[in-house]
Amino acid sequence: MVPSKCLALIAIAVLALNSLLQLNTDPYLQRQQQQQQYTEDNESNNLRASSGDYELEQEQPLPEETSEQLTLRILNRRDKERRMEDTNLPYTNNQNQQIISSSGMNEPSYICNRPADLGAPAQHATCPGSTTNSNKLILLDGTDTYGRTGNNLMEFLHALQYSRDNDIQLGVKYGSWAMRLLPRMWLSVTGDQSQWEEQFEKELCIKIIHKTVELREYDVIPIDTKSLLLYKSNQSLGEYASFQQQAIRTLFQNYNTGEGTTLAGYGTRNMCEGIDALFGKDSASAIYSVIHIRQLEKVGYAILAAVSKHTGCDPRAAIEMRPDYIRTILKPLGMLNHPIVVISDNQNIEAIQRLLDDPEIGPRIVLVPEEAAWSGGDMTLGVMSNVFIGNPASSFSGFVAKSRLALGKGHTYLFRARDNEGKWST
Repeated sequence: MVPSKCLALIAIAVLALNSLLQLNTDPYLQRQQQQQQYTEDNESNNLRASSGDYELEQEQPLPEETSEQLTLRILNRRDKERRMEDTNLPYTNNQNQQIISSSGMNEPSYICNRPADLGAPAQHATCPGSTTNSNKLILLDGTDTYGRTGNNLMEFLHALQYSRDNDIQLGVKYGSWAMRLLPRMWLSVTGDQSQWEEQFEKELCIKIIHKTVELREYDVIPIDTKSLLLYKSNQSLGEYASFQQQAIRTLFQNYNTGEGTTLAGYGTRNMCEGIDALFGKDSASAIYSVIHIRQLEKVGYAILAAVSKHTGCDPRAAIEMRPDYIRTILKPLGMLNHPIVVISDNQNIEAIQRLLDDPEIGPRIVLVPEEAAWSGGDMTLGVMSNVFIGNPASSFSGFVAKSRLALGKGHTYLFRARDNEGKWST
C-alpha cells in the first residue's frame, strides 16, 4: 500500500539531505576498521554534538540523484494522488473510528484519546542474533549525541534497523544516550527495576549492559550516532517500511502518561500534555492542524536547498511558512475554520508573527502554553493532528511525519513546490 511505502519517504529525505555529510567511504566499513579501537568511555568514537539538526561541509558538491531519491519523488506523487481523493478533512475525522475498527485490529486503539492504528501484534517477534551462535554485539554507549531530539530518535530507529539487517544483537549501555532519551517519552521506569528492564529489553529487542565486564563475552561493535544517522538499510523498501512502522508503533504503545520516572529518577511528563492543555475535555474530538516552524540556526536554507535538489520541493517555503503557503494547504481541506497550532523552537519569531498578522489565519493560530511546551508534548500534538505541515530539513518534522504514517495518519505536508503557473502542489 502507498501509505506503508511512504513511511520510508521521510527516512529517504533525511538521507538525501545528509548526503552533504557523507564521505566517499562507507561509514560502516570505517566502523569495522575501527572496531578494535573501542574503549570503555567511547572517547575514540570522536562524537561531536551539533547545536543544530545537522552540520554542513560547505564546499562539498551535491551528488547526483540516487535511485532512493528517485523513489522518494515517485512516492511523493502517489501520496498527492491519495490526498486528492480525500479533501473534506472534517468529515474524514468523523470517520476515523470506522477506519480504525475496520483496519484488522482486534479492538480500536487510541493515543491521548485520539484514534491511531497501533497495528496487530508484532510480526518481528524473533530478536536479532537470537537464532545464531554469534557473540557479536552492536553497542550504543556514551552520552554524546549528534544533533538534537529529532536526530537522536532517527539514530535509535536506525540502530534497531542495523541490528535487524545484520541479525546481530543490539546492546545499550545503562545510562547511555539511548536510555536517557527513550524513558522521557516512552517506557518510563515503573515498579520493580528488574521487571522494568525485562520489559524494556523485550519490547525493543535489546540487551541492557550495566558494567563493562559484561562485554568480555561479546565481540563488541561500537557505533557512533553520526554513523547511525547516515545508515542506509540494505532491505527492500517494503521490508524497511514494515520494520520501521512496527518499531514506531511499539514506542507509541508504551507512551508516557506522567507516571513513572526517567533513568535518573526524575518524574516523567505526559506525552498528551500539549493536547490536553489546548483542548481539555474536547481533546478526543478536536479538529486541528499543526505547523512546525524550525529555523535550523544558520544552516537551514542550505539544508533545505539540498533537500530541494533531490525532491523538487521549494527551497525556502518550509522554513518561512508564509500565510499564502499555509493557506494553499489548509483552505481546500476546510481547515481554516479550525485551530492551527504552532510548535516551534522560537528561533523564527518573524514567521510566527506573519501568521498571527494574517487576517484569515491569525485568528485561528494557537500557541502551546509555556508550561505545557516540551519536545514530547509538541511531538504528540503533531503526530495526532488532523493535518501536519513540517520542514523536510528538520529531523524532528521527519520523525513526526514518519510516526504519522506508521499510525495511519494522512495529510502530512513536507514537500511542496510551485508549478509553472505558480500554484503550490505536493
